[in-house]
Amino acid sequence: MTMQVARVVAVVALLCAAAALATPRGRLPLALRGVLRVLRADRGECAAKDQGELRAPPWRRALAFALVLAAVAIAVF
Repeated sequence: MTMQVARVVAVVALLCAAAALATPRGRLPLALRGVLRVLRADRGECAAKDQGELRAPPWRRALAFALVLAAVAIAVF
């Protein structure tokens, strides 16, 4: 039981780290952007805010992909 909880915690931690690495600086991760959009709409502000096409550097995206693969490996085995 303890080993299963540790695996779940490890997978979630790796996926959170991958999301943080793949997100460009100054921008919220995708899941939090949806929450922010809902909160803005509740306050009566413009829900859609255009931030342009920001992308994380290729090395950060590659590292995020490696973390996702590690999370999959931990989850499967």
